Amino acid sequence: VQFKCAWCLTILALSFMDGKTWQNGFFTGWNGVTVGVLASFTVKGWSTMYLLAILDSVLKNIGEATSVLVIYFMQVFLPVFEDQFEIPKFLSVMVVILSVTAYVGSKTVVEKAAKYDKMQK
Repeated sequence: VQFKCAWCLTILALSFMDGKTWQNGFFTGWNGVTVGVLASFTVKGWSTMYLLAILDSVLKNIGEATSVLVIYFMQVFLPVFEDQFEIPKFLSVMVVILSVTAYVGSKTVVEKAAKYDKMQK
């Protein structure tokens, strides 16, 4: 919360420095796409904070990595975007997802190994 307050105050202070932001109106030049991006990032931020409160940070990172994969597929398969499917990009995202998943999966194995080591002493 303190970080977000400092961030908002800094942005507000910067908006007064150029002199045009408040003369023309803060939302000058915004269109439907800009409002859509703002709404999307707001929902993403709230969802992330909610999930972080329920899950641990590693599971949140798996979710974010998976969302990158979903966004990539949307950019490839939706006709609005011009991106084409590229194996290196896909494999890069999959490496990140599988690495985080392997880390989460190894937690219990490491804990069991530590218990076993304790019993051996």
